[in-house]
Amino acid sequence: MAKDKRLKIGELAPEFHLYDANNRKVSLSDLLGEDKYILLYFAPTEERKRCDRAECPLKENLEKVMELGVIPVVIDKDPIEEHKRFVQDHNIRFLMLSDPTMETIKGYGVYEKVNINGIEKEKIVSTVYLISPKGRIVGVWEPKVIEDSIDDIIKAIKKLKAM
Repeated sequence: MAKDKRLKIGELAPEFHLYDANNRKVSLSDLLGEDKYILLYFAPTEERKRCDRAECPLKENLEKVMELGVIPVVIDKDPIEEHKRFVQDHNIRFLMLSDPTMETIKGYGVYEKVNINGIEKEKIVSTVYLISPKGRIVGVWEPKVIEDSIDDIIKAIKKLKAM
């Protein structure tokens, strides 16, 4: 993945039209609104696999963001059916959107091509974008896992909301 393809602070967040765990179409423009920040988390599948019945770092950390009035949205390439099971198993309240074609993932520049045993594969790079109510990117983080950056993300949200 070329770092120069990654979207930067100040850029307009690209529109997307993806489906959630209930097979409802969700667009960025539908989520944007008066004083609502959006936290887009492009998550590798491994992030969800860290959740078990007792503990789910993804859920726990994104619920902290929800408490601040921010709309968290997880986007990955997994099918809707997998999202539906995950949402039900863990009582997830944030949006999980499926991008099996990786069009949105590529549009946000959060993938890399890796060569494993002569086979080229694409891999999502864990990336968080904070998007303003007007659709501009106001924060970018590249955590290995969400809890690596959650404190910085929360500080940034509080600072923006205080302005």
